[in-house]
Amino acid sequence: MAVQITTLVCPQCGSGRCTKAAGTPNLFACSACGTEFVLSDSNAPKEMRVIHSMDAGQFNSLKSLKYLPLGLGVVVALAVAAPLVLSMLRAAVPAAVDHGQLQASTVYETANGQFNVVRVLEKTEGRSDDYQILVNSLDNGKKLAEPLALSYQRTTLSQNPQLAHFSDGSIFLIMNAQKLFRLDQSSARFMPLDDELVNRHASQLGTGISSIELAGSDKPDALIVTSNRGERFYVYWLTQQILPLARLYEDFRQRPFASYTETLQSYAFATLDVGSAASSPGLLVRYTQKVRAGEYPKRPELSMQSSQEEQVKALSGDYQRITADWVVMDKMLRESGVTELRLVEPVQKRYRGVVLAQNAQRVLIVFNTTPVTDQGRVLQLLDLATGQPVWSRTLEQLPQITGNGSYLSADGLPSGFYLRSDERTPSLLIDNQGQILHDFSPKRG
Repeated sequence: MAVQITTLVCPQCGSGRCTKAAGTPNLFACSACGTEFVLSDSNAPKEMRVIHSMDAGQFNSLKSLKYLPLGLGVVVALAVAAPLVLSMLRAAVPAAVDHGQLQASTVYETANGQFNVVRVLEKTEGRSDDYQILVNSLDNGKKLAEPLALSYQRTTLSQNPQLAHFSDGSIFLIMNAQKLFRLDQSSARFMPLDDELVNRHASQLGTGISSIELAGSDKPDALIVTSNRGERFYVYWLTQQILPLARLYEDFRQRPFASYTETLQSYAFATLDVGSAASSPGLLVRYTQKVRAGEYPKRPELSMQSSQEEQVKALSGDYQRITADWVVMDKMLRESGVTELRLVEPVQKRYRGVVLAQNAQRVLIVFNTTPVTDQGRVLQLLDLATGQPVWSRTLEQLPQITGNGSYLSADGLPSGFYLRSDERTPSLLIDNQGQILHDFSPKRG
């Protein structure tokens, strides 16, 4: 007799939602969990077949588990091998050469308009100061010559290196106030000049040289050289002239300027005699000075007095009137070979003014608009012919220049200017329109 079933329960999940499956006798399926099972009478062998189903995502997830032991093994192997691999890579890549700290720098421009940078770097080892002088292309950093290596024992008389551009475009380097070099731009090498310096002026320097330094800004192209006898001289390398320090001013005043036919136009800040030197007020002037080829240059020291001063009124014949408000001593102009002096518009008092550098087209100046040291400092490019500004920026607009511009210096190049915040900190290379050609300041994150 057949088995009579009134309620069929799933043997897997206990659901009563079971229906007969088509195609196989006594085969039923649970619509709740998908389990299939077979029923027979009580005398027949009993059989149950359970089938679990899942979607494709579950299947792929479970299938990938078979690779888990292999993946874990790879991770462990990499963790063990990584330090060794990194060590091998470091050994394979050459470490950057540490030449030391930058002590002096400049940029020069070649005849084809390429800019090259000169750097003097120092490393200190014990009581020794070791230097590397490098010359590289500013465009791609390519080394143009093998670095010059120098070493000096450090003493209380040790001096920082000095780089200078002379008026003929040559670059001179003084190392530790003892050695003089000139850059041979064709080979990008610094050539020693000590023997030539002594041989040129054997009667004054034949006993040897004790020290060498650059002269002041009013004496371009000049060195101050001290002999081993303790005598000090101004040495003008380009004109091959030498003068004891005490004789320079008298020698210059005795020049027969009336016979000179060549002139040179320059700019300066004429100090104002207003009874308050602390604030250093001045007026920007353009002057024409008589010069002669083969003679050393010297810039005049210019100052002005108010036309309302009692002394000026009493001795009016001794003064040359520049404007209704300002006059200058006629003797000072005459003894400096200055034939023309005029104020640069706008005529206004400027403080801590400095003419930084000049080339054939432009003059670079810096000044304060107020007596306050850290306020209103302005950098300007002037047209050499007219004195009018072609570019002007406050130092707040030039974050590359640090230290409020108190120690700002510059070198003039044919098509621009190289600026340093101080002797050790390069800042900018700009062209004659004030456009930034290169930013030397550390990159800000």
